[in-house]
Amino acid sequence: MKLNMTIKKIISLLVIAGGISWGCQAVVEDLTGPSSLGNNLGIVSQPNTISIGGGSTTISVTVFTVDSIPVEGATVTLTSTLGTLGAASLTTNAGGGATTTLTPGTISGLAYVTASIDNITAVTAVSIIN
Repeated sequence: MKLNMTIKKIISLLVIAGGISWGCQAVVEDLTGPSSLGNNLGIVSQPNTISIGGGSTTISVTVFTVDSIPVEGATVTLTSTLGTLGAASLTTNAGGGATTTLTPGTISGLAYVTASIDNITAVTAVSIIN
């Protein structure tokens, strides 16, 4: 029960941190934790589809304790199977969040963006189309 409530709190905070207006529903592609240090990690991409030769997607990560307290100053490492990340290492702000971009390269397909902190990872998928 506590884990379910914690996940709901984290998703609610992700919605607030992402600036999503009322009536919209955030989709958290992956939420994992707790890590060896007691942190939870969430990742989301918006939009989920981008075109070669134009556009980018915002990759947002969020780090919270098991008690839903944002973790400021956490270093999150990112990798992607396709495209180019704006930053491969992010530091979370006071709200526990950090963002970067993913721009497409010349290859279409599914880009898997993996965020890592402590001993846990979270993954989001972005479709890169022609």
